[in-house]
Amino acid sequence: MKKYYYGWMVLLMTLVLAGFAACSDDEPKIADIVGTWQYVEPVMYNDATLLFQFTKEGEFHYVVISIMPNGNPDHFTFHGSYTVKGNTLSMTFDYDDGFDGENEPLTCEFVVQGDRLTFLNQDHTTFIRVKDSVIEPYL
Repeated sequence: MKKYYYGWMVLLMTLVLAGFAACSDDEPKIADIVGTWQYVEPVMYNDATLLFQFTKEGEFHYVVISIMPNGNPDHFTFHGSYTVKGNTLSMTFDYDDGFDGENEPLTCEFVVQGDRLTFLNQDHTTFIRVKDSVIEPYL
């Protein structure tokens, strides 16, 4: 009986130690953010859909889709490049797209947990992963 108990204890300890080893690298990697993300919270844009797409080549697309007063959809698309260092995302917009602002990167900390991307700003803006086909008609 002691042999049986000892075997289970060794297995349990192995699993616990493997779990700690797997959790030791919590910093996001560029592969974690690659894909298409749709804004979900906090809910403040009831009539608009916000989408980000990050490519593995370091480019991003940002699309805002809204419904006009006449009921027709309209959209604005912005492009740029991005880098990831640790848990900091830096995005530089292409100003040829009509984006108004300084030509400095927009930086923010972020975390990816499964299919949720959260920008750690004041209101923890959260996006969920969606299929690339959601954004493709607007690119």
